[in-house]
Amino acid sequence: MKCSNCDTEYSDPNQIVCEYCGSELVKEREPQALRPTSKIDKFLSETGLKDLYQKIKKSLKE
Repeated sequence: MKCSNCDTEYSDPNQIVCEYCGSELVKEREPQALRPTSKIDKFLSETGLKDLYQKIKKSLKE
């Protein structure tokens, strides 16, 4: 699961507060229908640029 505020992964399903940013973790009440992936998102995922962007974004927060 991920924090909705800082997008950090957390493994404990009973966790209430994000260890990284301190925001309250909200459990999803109803599974949301997945939106169709846009062409740009598909391209970024396939080329690995999306992962690279997430790593850069995370390192800037540290």
